[in-house]
Amino acid sequence: MNERKPDRVGQVFAALGKSVCYVALFLGMQVAVMLPLIVNAVTKMVSGDMDGAYDLLNADAMLYTLLSGLLTIAVVLAFYLIRRKKLWLRPVSTPALFSGAAVAPGLYLIIAFALALLPEAWQESYGEASANLGEVSAVGLIAVVVVAPVLEEFIFRGLVLNRLSRVMPWWLAGVLSAAVFGACHGHPVWFCYAFVLGSVFGFIVLRTGSIVPTILAHVVFNGIGQVFSAVPETEEGTELLIAIGVLLAVAIVAPILDRKGIAALFRSKPKG
Repeated sequence: MNERKPDRVGQVFAALGKSVCYVALFLGMQVAVMLPLIVNAVTKMVSGDMDGAYDLLNADAMLYTLLSGLLTIAVVLAFYLIRRKKLWLRPVSTPALFSGAAVAPGLYLIIAFALALLPEAWQESYGEASANLGEVSAVGLIAVVVVAPVLEEFIFRGLVLNRLSRVMPWWLAGVLSAAVFGACHGHPVWFCYAFVLGSVFGFIVLRTGSIVPTILAHVVFNGIGQVFSAVPETEEGTELLIAIGVLLAVAIVAPILDRKGIAALFRSKPKG
């Protein structure tokens, strides 16, 4: 028994160390790709051109985010193909595949409602931090709705969660990976709702043994955000109310249609 404890502790520290490396790859690649943009923006700030620096960041941030995301995905895939390791894209049944996507509209509504209850100062701070995400463009759509979900599921559920779940209780691995996922979003409000998303997505991955359902769920969640960003703001708020009504209907109907897949998540045992 005494010989096994050091082994177990060593495995935990090894898993934590590898998880740190995965997150460092995720963050480091973004910084490396965005370095020219950051340097240009800082140069403008130093010269007193604050508006120019702000415009530069707003205009090109999504493009650099897209490029860094694609590059990171390529690096992870290349590493696993070269090492001939199994990826976490295991095929699942159709009900399991759509289980995450079925609950994503409801999650979005819950989070949006929670955000609306925040103090005004917090909402303003969150709005400023989210300014780049509010402008819908082709590059932004691809970066936010396609690349970001794939990349983040690869890193935080495919690498971090699966690595941690091998050496610790599944629920602890889920909490830790969700906390890291939230922390990487930076802003305190982002941390909170990313932690909730990470916990739900982690639960789905551990129950299905695949990140395919959570990639789809992540795509749906981010896609809803982009749709709401495109809804015009009017004094009456009619368009927004219609959008909320449609989303509420989808949030009710989707889980009913995929009730078998959602129910299976609670019947099955965590995998990995």
